[in-house]
Amino acid sequence: MVVDDEAPREEPGPAIDVDLVQRLRDCYETFMAAEPRILRRKMNRQLSYQACQDVAHEAYLRVARKVLNGQLGPEVQLAAYLRRASRNLAIDTLRAHARLDPLDDTGLVVAVHGRRPADDFDPLEELVVPTIDAMPLSRPRKVVQLQSQGLSDTQISKVLGIGTDRVHRDRYTALIELRGRLGGYIRDGHRKKTTRHVEKER
Repeated sequence: MVVDDEAPREEPGPAIDVDLVQRLRDCYETFMAAEPRILRRKMNRQLSYQACQDVAHEAYLRVARKVLNGQLGPEVQLAAYLRRASRNLAIDTLRAHARLDPLDDTGLVVAVHGRRPADDFDPLEELVVPTIDAMPLSRPRKVVQLQSQGLSDTQISKVLGIGTDRVHRDRYTALIELRGRLGGYIRDGHRKKTTRHVEKER
């Protein structure tokens, strides 16, 4: 009786970049804190905030699967790759919604979608964020941009590579400029109170 001593060889699994996996883990909290709000703005608020959270989470999982399957190498710009994945998935989601939209009375034309109710006004997205985007490029601008995306002082400190005390000073500088630019939208009573507070802090 002849015995085949050679057991079937298992194919080696994909080569996983351990450092890339760690980088992916490290950026999860920051990505999920910022991306849903950014997505909602990029998609012109046609997706709810909850939908944007779901999209961002699914995009993260898809990228994670690519990392674990060895499809992404150490050269990948992980933050940019995650953002691109979430934008593409959000666009696919909107297209799917458009295909499911009800027809109008004629049965021929897709009903208009994405209109906002008149009371669906978000001062942060409608006034503050565009004003921040119009500020000169600077670190104070970056600080308030990241804060408007929902990042904490600790997260902002990590992203920019500065101490939290520097974050506080840069935010204060940016807020003074924002108050000046948004002065026309601030109620008189609050503007006077704010001005006095700023003068006292100097």
